[in-house]
This record gives sequence, structure tokens and C-alpha cells, in this order.
Amino acid sequence: MKKIIIIAGDKSGDLYGAMLCKQLKEKYMGVEIFSFGGEHLARHSTQRINLLEHSVSGIFEVLLCLKDLLETYSQALHEIASIDPDLIILIDFPDFNLQLAKNLNNKYHIFYYVSPQVWAWRKRRVESIKRYVNRMIVIFRFEEDFYRKEKMEVYYFGHPLLEVIEKKNIETQKIISLMPGSRKNEIRNHLPTMMKAKEIIEKELPGYKFRIIRPENIPAQFYIKMAPNTEVADHTYQAIEESAFIITSSGTATIEISILEVPFLVIYKLNIFSWHILRKLVKLRFIAMTNILAGRKVVEELIQDKANPQTIAQTALRYLKDEAEYAELKNDLGRIKNILGPRGATASFADSVAKYLSLTKL
Repeated sequence: MKKIIIIAGDKSGDLYGAMLCKQLKEKYMGVEIFSFGGEHLARHSTQRINLLEHSVSGIFEVLLCLKDLLETYSQALHEIASIDPDLIILIDFPDFNLQLAKNLNNKYHIFYYVSPQVWAWRKRRVESIKRYVNRMIVIFRFEEDFYRKEKMEVYYFGHPLLEVIEKKNIETQKIISLMPGSRKNEIRNHLPTMMKAKEIIEKELPGYKFRIIRPENIPAQFYIKMAPNTEVADHTYQAIEESAFIITSSGTATIEISILEVPFLVIYKLNIFSWHILRKLVKLRFIAMTNILAGRKVVEELIQDKANPQTIAQTALRYLKDEAEYAELKNDLGRIKNILGPRGATASFADSVAKYLSLTKL
């Protein structure tokens, strides 16, 4: 029996890990999978730690939760030793996962799935990846070129979201959806500003309805104080696709929305301490992956001071009131999907894992 541990500390990584578990279990025998992740991974593996409960973003935010994170980190090391796996698959969550790989110091075989954005900032992390990770599996084609130049074993199979998101051409409703983030600290940073923008937009477009799209890992009651009398909908692709417009935080949501070709804008706010550090470290023109993939500004990015209620509202209203601009943005988003192919990334990755571990097909 081969033992695999999958470690994912955020919502998207939890989903991709669960998809991989499902493929491995459906196609191969003699494999036991353990996870440190969230609800999706828990359904398809033996979960030892719910890592999503400890997920935060931002330098200052991490420092505030340091004691909790260190305890979780120690627990993870203990669990890994007790399981003694044949392979560890780390998914994104770089501050935790790269430190873990370094601490394990090549004691186990390690694959890294979903690259940290080393091409954007803290490029020196590449040296740790090369030293402590056996294979890098990327979900964007340009990352494959990046790692090849670094002389690392790297594989690109496509983006896993193409397997789970199907555009159904649902009729657009007069709904503006808010997606403030998948972590509680992100939501606290973004939602109050979004709600103030909502008040401005409502005066201009009284016929539109607003709602918050909630990720699985955040309970509905978490939003009540910040957004009273606002509908909170479960995160479904139908909820995204039927929206006329979406105001979202940066992250995987931008790829989901782009695949479904729904016009949107991106906001991102951090506490002032984290922002002043990150603005000096990040070397990219854009933060939204949609824009990074396109190599130009497709969607508007409102960051830090620009992420204020007036600017957010004015930008949303510009698209909702101008049919030509709205149609142009939809067309631009339609081209992003082609950049993410081919389909079947998870099955290809599962086959690669099976070959590495010499698993037998069912």
C-alpha cells in the first residue's frame, strides 16, 4: 500500500487536491491518501488536520496568528512522521508548505502542485523549491517556461478548473454579485467597502439586486454584521454565470469568473503595514491572473487606496451603463479560456503520480 499526503491551505487548493484524490482512487489500487486541507479533501481522503481553519493572507495578518500557525505546523510534522508517506503533494499555500518542505529536508518525495508566485515576488524561493521539491506541477503554461529556465523538473497538464466549470449560457439576471474573498481577514478588508459601493450603485441602478457569493469554508452568519439585509448565496457556478456584473477580490475567483465570461472588476486591500512591504517586493504590472495571462489590462484592478466605494461604484456603473464596453469586456474574457487548456489536467497529473509510485490500475 502506497501512502500519499496532500497538503492544501486554501479553498482552491482544497478543491484541486480533492479532484486528484478522486482520480487516483477511481483509477488505481493500492493507494491510501491522507490530507491536511478542507471540506473537499475530507470527502475523498483521511483528513488529519483541517488546514483551512488556519488560513490567512498578508504579512501582518500572519504575524497576528503566528502562535496558532506554529502549533498547526508542529502538528503537521508530527502527523507526517506518524504516516511515513511514500509521497507528499504540497498545493500552493507557500509560506506554510515551503517551510514544511525545508524542514523535512528531502526525507520524503515531494511534489509541489500550483506554483507559488515566485515569478512575481520573492524569487529567491526558487532555490528552496529546487533543493527540497522533486517535481513542480504548474497550472499556467508560462510557469512551465519559468521553471525550465531554472533547470527544474516541471510539468504542465492544463488548468483543473476547466474540468469543473461548464458555461451553460444561463440567462443573465439583474444581479450584481460580491465576492470579497475566501479567507475571513480578506472578507473583513473588502466587504465593508463593497457594501458602501453597493449603496452608490443602487441609487443609479435601482432595478438591480445585490448578493454575496459565499465560499464553502465561510459560514453564512459571518457576513450578517457587515452586510445586513443582503442575500448570501452559496458559491455555485450558476450563481456566478447568471450575474450581470461581479465585484471580486483577487484570487482564483478571477479565473472562475473569466471562464464563465461574466464582466467583473477586481479589488484588493491589505492593512497599511503589509501593503507598504508588498508594494516594494511585487514586480508585476497586474495582480489579477486574468490580466497576467492576457499580458494586458482586460479587467479593472482597484488596489488599496483606489479600492474605495466611489471608484468601485463608478467603474461598475461604467460597464453596466455602456453596452459597447460591456460587450467588449465579455469578448476579451472569452479568449482567456483558450489560454488555460488543455482539458483533463487532473487525470494527467494522477497518471503521472501513479507512474512515479508504480501504482496498478483497477
